Amino acid sequence: MARARRRGAAAAWAAGFDGFVCFCPPSPAQEFGLPLLPPSNAKNASFAQGANFAITGATALDTKFFEKRGLGKTVWNSGSLFTQIQWLRDMKPSFCSSAQDCKDFFAKSLFVVGEFGGNDYNAPLFAGKDLREAYNLMPHVVQGISDGIEQLIAEGAKDLIVPGVMPSGCFPVYLAMYKEPKEGYGSGSGCLKRFNTFSWVHNSMLKLALEKLRAKHPGVRIIYGDYFTPVIQFLLQPQKFGFYKQLPRACCGAPGTGPYNFNLTAKCGEPGAIACTDPKTHWSWDGIHLTEAAYGHIARGWLHGAFADQPIVQSS
Repeated sequence: MARARRRGAAAAWAAGFDGFVCFCPPSPAQEFGLPLLPPSNAKNASFAQGANFAITGATALDTKFFEKRGLGKTVWNSGSLFTQIQWLRDMKPSFCSSAQDCKDFFAKSLFVVGEFGGNDYNAPLFAGKDLREAYNLMPHVVQGISDGIEQLIAEGAKDLIVPGVMPSGCFPVYLAMYKEPKEGYGSGSGCLKRFNTFSWVHNSMLKLALEKLRAKHPGVRIIYGDYFTPVIQFLLQPQKFGFYKQLPRACCGAPGTGPYNFNLTAKCGEPGAIACTDPKTHWSWDGIHLTEAAYGHIARGWLHGAFADQPIVQSS
């Protein structure tokens, strides 16, 4: 995922995916002819073209934040955004010999910071808390993302793409957990309206935070990566993307447990769950994550601007 507007740039860094969002074929890295980035803790791997610092279930906020609020049991990751940034700092001696070398290296790289927020909000929601509890976290989450961006810029990052959250009300996990009256669902999408409103508010707050960062760091390109719009389009215009026209439904799940093919006691990979025959025809993989096909459409939209507030790829 080299910085496209600088010819010959070779480095690419992912400081943030929580373990599933990016580098699913076809990813931006592949679009540039680069290999999928190795995990940062991989042994005997080459990091000349970048690294993936993903942590499954990663949050914007540290675990102690949730523990203080009695939510520690529903945060099941091994680190946050700031854990990943520290891993990046720990790796620096392996690819640059001085502070200036590192800044020069990072200045030619694309940093993909997120998606963060979804797992932070899952902490209260999966604990059965009201949506208001998640709203209370929102300023802290957005500030955490903003602080992480500041730290990466201080390390020398010049090009960053910062994704918003997906429309949570469209995902089978939430649709299976929360039952609403008929008017609580989108007539065309079948999504939970109040959860999608929540996601939209987060994204609006994040965009405002990014505007402040752009004003503070005029020499840095900070791109907003949109997940919300493409997922809505997958549901409203599925044929455009090669998906089946249907209510939100997981490709991999437990059949016979409702319209969403999602069951908390038989999730994808667990006994009783099976995968659909052709995942390319679905946008939801397991009711929580997207399919590779869906990520591919989004990656191309980020690269060329359909799903970003400016395209990653810019002419010289």
